[in-house]
Amino acid sequence: MVKFQLKYGFILILFILSLTSMQSQSSGAISGRVLSAEKEALEAVAVVLLGVKDSTYVDYTITDANGDFNISEVPKGNYILNISSLGYLSVYKDLSYTGEAIALGDLILREDTYELEGVTLTAVVPVQIKQDTIAFNANSFKVDSDDNLEELLNKIPGMEIDSDGKVNAQGSEVTKIMIDGKEFFGGDPSIVLKNLSADAIANVEIIDQKSDESELTGVADGNKEVVINFTLKESRKNNGFGKISAGGGLDNRYFGNLNYNKFTSKTQFSVIGKINNINITGSNIQDFLKNADGVDGDGDDEEEQNSAQRTKSLSGYLNTAVAGVNVGHEFKEKESLNGDYFYNYSKNDGSSLSKRITFSNANNFDYEAENEYINTKNNHNLNLDYKNKSNPNNSLIVKGQLISDEVNSYSNRKGRYFKEEGLSTKNDNLSTVDRDRKRGNMALNFYQKLRKKGRSLATGLKTTFNRSTMKNDQYTLITRQVNTQNESVKELNTLRDQKLNTSAINFNFKYTEPLGGNHYLKLESYMGNKIDRENVYQNKTTITSSNKEEILQYDYDHNENNYQTRLAHSYNVGTINTYAAMELQDIVRSFGVVNEASMTTDRLFVNPIATVQYIPKRGRKYRLSYKRNVRTPRPTESSTVVNDLNPFSIRKGNPDLVAEKIDALTVSAIVHDFRSSLSFNTRLQYQYTKDAIIKSVDVDEDYVRTLSYQNNGIKRRLNTSLGFSQKLKGLGLRYSIRNRNFFNTNNAIINFQLNEVTSRDFLVSATLENNNKSMVDLKAGATYSVNNTSFSIEHDLDRKYTKQQYFSMLDCDLGEKVNFNTQFDYFIYTDNAFASNENIPLWNATVSYAFTKQKNHVLKLLFIDLLDKNIDIYRRSTTNYFEETTSESLGRYFIVSYMHKLNNRPRKG
Repeated sequence: MVKFQLKYGFILILFILSLTSMQSQSSGAISGRVLSAEKEALEAVAVVLLGVKDSTYVDYTITDANGDFNISEVPKGNYILNISSLGYLSVYKDLSYTGEAIALGDLILREDTYELEGVTLTAVVPVQIKQDTIAFNANSFKVDSDDNLEELLNKIPGMEIDSDGKVNAQGSEVTKIMIDGKEFFGGDPSIVLKNLSADAIANVEIIDQKSDESELTGVADGNKEVVINFTLKESRKNNGFGKISAGGGLDNRYFGNLNYNKFTSKTQFSVIGKINNINITGSNIQDFLKNADGVDGDGDDEEEQNSAQRTKSLSGYLNTAVAGVNVGHEFKEKESLNGDYFYNYSKNDGSSLSKRITFSNANNFDYEAENEYINTKNNHNLNLDYKNKSNPNNSLIVKGQLISDEVNSYSNRKGRYFKEEGLSTKNDNLSTVDRDRKRGNMALNFYQKLRKKGRSLATGLKTTFNRSTMKNDQYTLITRQVNTQNESVKELNTLRDQKLNTSAINFNFKYTEPLGGNHYLKLESYMGNKIDRENVYQNKTTITSSNKEEILQYDYDHNENNYQTRLAHSYNVGTINTYAAMELQDIVRSFGVVNEASMTTDRLFVNPIATVQYIPKRGRKYRLSYKRNVRTPRPTESSTVVNDLNPFSIRKGNPDLVAEKIDALTVSAIVHDFRSSLSFNTRLQYQYTKDAIIKSVDVDEDYVRTLSYQNNGIKRRLNTSLGFSQKLKGLGLRYSIRNRNFFNTNNAIINFQLNEVTSRDFLVSATLENNNKSMVDLKAGATYSVNNTSFSIEHDLDRKYTKQQYFSMLDCDLGEKVNFNTQFDYFIYTDNAFASNENIPLWNATVSYAFTKQKNHVLKLLFIDLLDKNIDIYRRSTTNYFEETTSESLGRYFIVSYMHKLNNRPRKG
């Protein structure tokens, strides 16, 4: 109870502080007004406060419509005030703030017209605001010598990287990351941010990028995406750079990293390499200090995990090797080709203990299992991207991807089903799975601007394929015991060869006709075909007093054709975009075993669509959308073939299933106030599903679970999220609050009885950190999440489990050459279903020493999991069982590492 009160007390205090902060937005410590030479007020001018010693960023704001600005979060000290705007000469002022308000009055910006030999001379400024771009000078933010781009982004105001690796800029999710305007490893943020050094970057540009269609036609459709572009320093262009690092420690722990880059005005070339056995999947050792993801070798693919309760873990022992190369070339302006290849090897082994409570009306029982596993994976990934926007009347974009996976899995599971009255069954399973999967896709999009302004057409073609072969060898020993005198033993040997082939082709066409007055008529058409083929040969031998052999062999086809025709109206002005459409959708499905009579369905749907978006000014966006979607049954749900590979979990399809109709309403708002540094975003989505496809579960007296599917009733789902961040006036601190809620209710049939399953998830997190990170980076916070699952069959089976995390982080410089970093996390797990509580403290620390002034050589000592808490917990609630899995993890180790920067000599001249 005390922990519960402290947790909510902490959140309440932050909330009260936020209200106090919002209500106290009075005149700032430093204020003034920015005018042009003609005495006209200048709006959206960047006003930046810099430290005197090294000109690092302290705070910034922008001017309002009257040219006024104020900076209220100013500790006492000496500063440089920079005032800059595109097309004007920058103004610098030395300030000494003693605690008394400084009113600077009117400040004049004069146009930048001075040219020398055709070259405009412009001062380097910390923050520059353009029409759709905010550019931050990377030199204004202090980063360590071995920091990557992720560390740099964490220090830029308005930038956040969440625990899932998603990047948010000023409240909006970043969809793509580029280097010098070109894609780097497909624009994947996880690769870009973890593999380029921060000290190679000159500017960080946050861009509101128009859609390809809007960019060509010049008609604003409101479909912008947020893109981050890193521009390189001139000393890094035409001059290879990178770094190499390696380390080793106790228990034979090691790692090695390499990245090398060379960029010219036309060509970019990058190489990445990594090898380690310390559960790091990224390419930087700091991933571990941020609780990076590992690989969990224990799971149940047939069960859909409930909401987003699964968290990234560091289960077992992971060996990783990575190699990648990226090549890009610009043939001429706006025509470029980019390609990359990435190879990943991983081997994950470990052991886990699972506890499960299964319920089926009055026939409830428990299950426990010990599992040892080894998973090995070889992955090859090739990406190609061609863009040609050189013609002002049309553009062509081609993207392609090829992926090859080879997975070998070994599992030795010893399980036991039992009841309180003594009936039990032992299920020992030894499984070996070899899977080879090859998949790829290619997308081609062409946009053409026609003679009349606003008239255009667009076509697109996308093809995908997926080829998978899987060999499964299982040995199962089933021992059924009713009492000590009555025991039966059955052995099963199962060999299964399975081939899955999926191919799809989709074509779309869109024509836009201007109606005048910013009104447009759109005719859109979509055609798609998807084919799923499954080939199975299964030999199951039952070893008892007389052996029994069963052979299952079949070819199964599932063919789906989708035709959509949409008539739409859009209205586009500077601040408002609307879109309304009515869609006719015809879906034809044909499926069944080859050489047998197939099932055929043909259904027509009417789908309304509407969107309203309001963008009153930069940093504010409000959006309301409604859409009806149709989800056809998946091939496994409608299959006419029984899958009994697992003798305790049999799956049957239902060929009579019909498509689900999903009505989705989404409301979102994004507010980022540059003047007060307030950032707010929220999203609410409600889904109402008719003819919901639900699970039907039957559990017999031998604990065999048979899963099938039915259309039954409705399904409701509500997702909400909220993020809020602002500075605390006068304290030099910033706080952030995040909240996610998930509500889901649907029916399930358990042993022929209708059961309503309701799940409610709640997560709230709060973080407090300092604003000025030039010398010290401090961060502390807490996260609280709870899952409530209730059932209408038996209320005493209702489940509630919680997870609490408290963390703190310190990163500081102990002189010019020594850096210290430490992070402490404390986890608290509670669960009423298993009456188990776990408290897990994790403590990591690093100390680094740079040998030279340029910090080209760095020695680092890492202390990981100092308290040696090598445990990981994962929980989930499914249709008719609760499960808790406890796994071993790496535990404590120490590593000494060395980092060397490649070709880091300063450029002369």
